[in-house]
Amino acid sequence: MGKLSWFAGGVVAGLTAAAISKELEKPSAERIWTGTVAGVPYNFRLGEWPNIAREYWNPASDQILVPHAIGIGWGINLAAIKNRVESLLAAQQGRVHEPVER
Repeated sequence: MGKLSWFAGGVVAGLTAAAISKELEKPSAERIWTGTVAGVPYNFRLGEWPNIAREYWNPASDQILVPHAIGIGWGINLAAIKNRVESLLAAQQGRVHEPVER
């Protein structure tokens, strides 16, 4: 696993450097510190701390993979997984699962 870890770390470092470079190429008034690089989302705005918990638990969203509240890449919305598992179990038991009120 050592080589795979080094490779993954290199990819993350490269994407982070590319995202920062992309922002620094813009005039300072146009830097928003959020966007995508090579199809990977990034967000370097530090004012997003309250959104970190919502990244991992957001019952209002059906998306499982969501962009990180801070950083580069995606996080996992565990509430969406829970809702899908409940729906699958309900379908297996022959009943319709009512989604949780949001």
